[in-house]
Amino acid sequence: MDSTFVAGFALFFVLIYGVILLVSIGMAVLQIIASWKLYEKAGEPGWSAIVPIYNYMQMIKIALGSYKLAWIYLIFCGGYMVFAIAGSMINVLGEQSDELVVIQIAAMCMAFLMIVPLYIIAGYTSYMFAKSYGKSTAFCVLSIFFSQIMILIMGFDKNTCYVGPKGVPYTNL
Repeated sequence: MDSTFVAGFALFFVLIYGVILLVSIGMAVLQIIASWKLYEKAGEPGWSAIVPIYNYMQMIKIALGSYKLAWIYLIFCGGYMVFAIAGSMINVLGEQSDELVVIQIAAMCMAFLMIVPLYIIAGYTSYMFAKSYGKSTAFCVLSIFFSQIMILIMGFDKNTCYVGPKGVPYTNL
């Protein structure tokens, strides 16, 4: 192979992945800014949008008014991680036996069973998060499947205001 061809291919590869990296970083920054704005509209500190794990707990609190579902989410996350790691690490133990294969399959099935509630909670949270900003049912349903795009729309929309948890306005009685 010609070294010019290899150098050209390497340059092409670097350019393509460089552009992908820049676009990804740009999207991440926009997502952080939109989340920051939404959290502040809800009366929460904007910095909580950039702290891993805590940001999702805050999102659940904004959407539902408490951390109860966030703790359940974290329990299922922990269970998923334990079973997924256990199922993956069985291969490290050495020679494969029928018993180890059965244990590995059981661990991976348990990991799958742990991830199903995570998706349900994430969808419910996305729906209720949009609802807490007074969005329509159609918008809320779209936020289940396109949550990142809907957060961008809500975050940069000057007319979007926080209504209250579950879309129920606060009453000062």
